[in-house]
Amino acid sequence: MTINIRETVVDFTMHYYLGSTVLVSPAPKERSRSFAILSTFTFEVWLCICLVTVLVGPLLYMVTRLLVVYLDEEDSVHYSLQSFSFNMYRNLMVQGNRITSHRWSLRFIFITWYFFSFYIQALYSGTLTAVLAVTSFEKPIDSLHQLPEAHRNGYTIGAIRDTSRVEAFQSAKSGIFQEVWELFTHEDPDQSFVTDADVGFDMIQKQKYVFISSQLNSELKAVQRGRKKFHIGRHTFLPDSIGIVCNTGSPVRDAFNRILVRLTEVGLIYKWTNDEVNKVSTFMSEAGDPGPSAITLQHLQAAFIIMALGFAMSGVVLVVEVLMQVKDHRRQSGRPGYWETPVPQDSPQIQ
Repeated sequence: MTINIRETVVDFTMHYYLGSTVLVSPAPKERSRSFAILSTFTFEVWLCICLVTVLVGPLLYMVTRLLVVYLDEEDSVHYSLQSFSFNMYRNLMVQGNRITSHRWSLRFIFITWYFFSFYIQALYSGTLTAVLAVTSFEKPIDSLHQLPEAHRNGYTIGAIRDTSRVEAFQSAKSGIFQEVWELFTHEDPDQSFVTDADVGFDMIQKQKYVFISSQLNSELKAVQRGRKKFHIGRHTFLPDSIGIVCNTGSPVRDAFNRILVRLTEVGLIYKWTNDEVNKVSTFMSEAGDPGPSAITLQHLQAAFIIMALGFAMSGVVLVVEVLMQVKDHRRQSGRPGYWETPVPQDSPQIQ
């Protein structure tokens, strides 16, 4: 029944507790840290670092060519493009630079590149340590404005049917309440409109589900079922008041009101409420903060994957180089390789 219909058949006592409505969803899952070594920088930063590392070698090579051509600098094997590129990569990996020069035009480039490499390495190592040691979780659902995105990600929106909360969404003509109402599963009402809070919490544990419920009831249900299994949104909406329902014209209504006034004035209502809510904080404090976790193989999967890919590429290149070298030797000696068809020659005639 709606509130208007209820008011014609029942009377409410004075309200003794003011509450609000929250969103309850599954507890955010821990984010995978398999590729944590790549998550320290954004894609744009990685792209800039790669471009600069690739371009600094050719830049140095161009400067040395000018030195050789116009300043009669002695040409050297260290001045090759390959040598410059590999040594600049060594600098970035904090492995040192084996190229020396008495020309300040090259020295200034080396000095600035050393500072650049030091700065990048310091930021990378510090951020990587924080990412690997501190547990991070998926973004939780805290407000109504996050429900459209959650719905696109496969979440079902639910609430207790035939309540003032559902009526508030249904009667909305615009704004976020109307948007949320359209997110309910109207094709299958049993998915979105449940009979009680227990069914709603069961749905949260079974699937990706966001349950719209009262804050106090949600806190108590979460404690009963395991507080770590649920996330209660930080943003509240639809404030409500709690009272006692009596029959219309009931003589006990006034007696209830007098008792509720006394309990409210001495603060017993909120004391009892806080005692129940404090069970949540007590439960959380008993669990304690585990602090930074140890580095496991899961954290270093990307490092091993990159190393395996490098070894695999090296093996492929080695096979290609060996085949090309064997082919060249065969061609130089005039002998066909095993992949070539030998050319038949005429047999000598016996006189």
